[in-house]
Amino acid sequence: MSFRLVWIFCLIVVGGALTLSFLNQRERNVETAASSSSNNSPTVSFENIEMIINSPNGQPQYELSAPKYWLYHQQQKSEFDSPDIIIYNENGSKIYATSEKGETRDENDVITLIGDVKIEQPSTTAEPIPLNIYTEKLTVSQKKQQVTTDLPVTAIQGSQKVTALGMTLNLNDKVLHLHSNVKGQYNP
Repeated sequence: MSFRLVWIFCLIVVGGALTLSFLNQRERNVETAASSSSNNSPTVSFENIEMIINSPNGQPQYELSAPKYWLYHQQQKSEFDSPDIIIYNENGSKIYATSEKGETRDENDVITLIGDVKIEQPSTTAEPIPLNIYTEKLTVSQKKQQVTTDLPVTAIQGSQKVTALGMTLNLNDKVLHLHSNVKGQYNP
């Protein structure tokens, strides 16, 4: 049932985008002066969306919910406000992410999160203490199965707190590589 709803939602989005694209093409022929400003306008916008992006083999890559979502067809990108994201890893685990803003590009493979970014790797049987990462901007690549940033980060796991400049988190093996200026604090 849920799979049908996702397909219906996708069909509505594609139908709306194609209709608006057709209407925009007709309007451009009449109003050439307005064509430069239409590049900055979204093709489609939504409120209170919940969507699942699947991989080519049909497995969920991530879930996205946001109060506002804009699709820019010509730029092949999407933007969203206050996203809540669940990232599904190839190994079956999940990572949770929130931020003030976000965008996707490259056929939804690359997600950029901007402003007050929080990544949570929940506790598991193998890793009973959750890992929380805080930064101002980071990129998630589904193809590479990596989360990266070159900005300052703070990672907290239990009583351990580490700060660094830049990081790469491998989503499959959950290895966190801190790039430079690493400082740690342990509170027993």
